[in-house]
Amino acid sequence: MKTRHSIPSFLRSPWAWTLLGVLLAAAPLAALPFGQGRFAQGELVQVTGVVSDPQGRPLAGLRVTFETTRVQFNARKLRRTPTDEIRRVQATTDASGQYTLTWPWDSYFNHFELSVGIPVRKARKDTLAELARTDVTPRFKGGSPVVTALVVPAENVEFVTRLRELLATIRSDDERRVYDEMGKPDKVDRVQYPERLEVSWWYFDAGRVYRFKDGRLDQVVPFEPVKG
Repeated sequence: MKTRHSIPSFLRSPWAWTLLGVLLAAAPLAALPFGQGRFAQGELVQVTGVVSDPQGRPLAGLRVTFETTRVQFNARKLRRTPTDEIRRVQATTDASGQYTLTWPWDSYFNHFELSVGIPVRKARKDTLAELARTDVTPRFKGGSPVVTALVVPAENVEFVTRLRELLATIRSDDERRVYDEMGKPDKVDRVQYPERLEVSWWYFDAGRVYRFKDGRLDQVVPFEPVKG
């Protein structure tokens, strides 16, 4: 008596064989360290460049962040996805918009991004408002230094300008205290009278407007919060 072995039904589907082919093709790529032979383990890799606006004018005092992650094939999602482990190195642009940072090479990581941002105060804590981001992974194939220019979009350059103008006007203890507690206001109104300057800071989410006279807090006016 001969025993007949049947092929499982899911293996009869063309889709199953396509999936198997993708998995087999992805496996060697996932196992191969990125940049193998290009950098020695622990070697200091330099990342440098200039941050500018769309017209090429340099932007000083911005925070550049270099992020390293590992991207690998996810069989469930049928695509490459990043792992949870992220390492970051930061530098600040100088007067000419230049930045330079170094990272000890680790072949475990195979995906690299650069972002540029500016610290912003929000509700008793500092956050980093991201202005631009770019994938620099292909540039690592050219060796060190990795040279990358970052261009900040015009609308984000305007955001930086307005933020710095606000910070330059904060001089009194009352203004510093409100800024520390509430963070950057959503809107600022200024009215110059012959004898005094009145400034209003609007916080739409919190439903409050803080009114200052010559830097002294004069009123806190509540209103219906406006969620953005």
